Amino acid sequence: MYQPKELYSTFQLLKIEEKLSASIGEKIMIDSTDLKCLKSTTRSSIYKLVVSTKHNSFPLIFKTYSKNNYKNDIEINMYTKGYSKLKSFFPTIYLVEEYKEETWIFMEFVQQVRGQLVFTPKHFQSIIPSVAKLHANTFDSHFNEQAMEWSSWLPIYDSFTMRKERSKAIANTMNFLQESSKNRELKSILSPHKSSLYKIYEKGPDFFPELLESGSALTHGDLHMQNICSHETVKNGPWPIQFIDWESAKYAPSWLDLIVLVELLIAFRKDWQKDGNSIRTECIKAYLQEMKKHGISFKENPTHLYKMAYLQRTLEKGLQTQLRRIYENRGGELLPYHLHKLKTWGKDLGIYK
Repeated sequence: MYQPKELYSTFQLLKIEEKLSASIGEKIMIDSTDLKCLKSTTRSSIYKLVVSTKHNSFPLIFKTYSKNNYKNDIEINMYTKGYSKLKSFFPTIYLVEEYKEETWIFMEFVQQVRGQLVFTPKHFQSIIPSVAKLHANTFDSHFNEQAMEWSSWLPIYDSFTMRKERSKAIANTMNFLQESSKNRELKSILSPHKSSLYKIYEKGPDFFPELLESGSALTHGDLHMQNICSHETVKNGPWPIQFIDWESAKYAPSWLDLIVLVELLIAFRKDWQKDGNSIRTECIKAYLQEMKKHGISFKENPTHLYKMAYLQRTLEKGLQTQLRRIYENRGGELLPYHLHKLKTWGKDLGIYK
């Protein structure tokens, strides 16, 4: 993390103001007294800057990425190589700068949906059109037309490399399940499910061929409200959406994005769960309608595809995450929800015995 004085000094050295002025189309100045670090990790840091023109001032986001991290590579490539093809789904990128062992990206500040309003299930209807449009732009044949431009850097869900990653994650989950017998609380929660889970995991890492056959697209991979931004959440109907934090992007079954957007929020919102069936039904309906507008339909029962996507993600990632959080004393509150859905939806789909 940079201190404000050090950061501004480096901006001056690299002539960042001049470069931003050329990109924005008018002379700007960076307010050296208003440089705020919003988040910092060993992998990346996010700062909010205020820049002034002759007539007004406005914020920018400045993000630094270590070049030594694979997930950073994905996000950097999305903002550089993917941006020109999918510009409407991103904040405006003003400048990309290489500095020492980092990549710096200066972009438009767009307010996250989280914090702008009290989010209710009806607001999914304002977001899903943009999600469907993103998927439709890169769905199957559309992606294949541009495959050479994407495949050298974008993770492909059905590739040998990603299958190997999923197998490794499943092995980690199996280890957690085996260790759970030493934890009294976990033992009582997991014991009714362990036998069935072991049998399911023997069929992994891909538990539903129908999910891959249903079609793939560029998926964001982490569609929670902190990564969904809009200038116009007060308007009725679809919002213009910009997505941020693309580190989990991949070419994958499109339904996996809907699970993160909808089902994981239902899982966290206990006050929504009594209406869970109607919420997900309306979201599935909206997604199907929007995809149909782009000429895309699904042969498989859409509700089955939704459930398959949830179970696939839970088995490859969700259980491991919750078990690890419990072992590290960091929560794990979604574990009972995951187990309940694995049992009920797993029986519906014939994988839970």
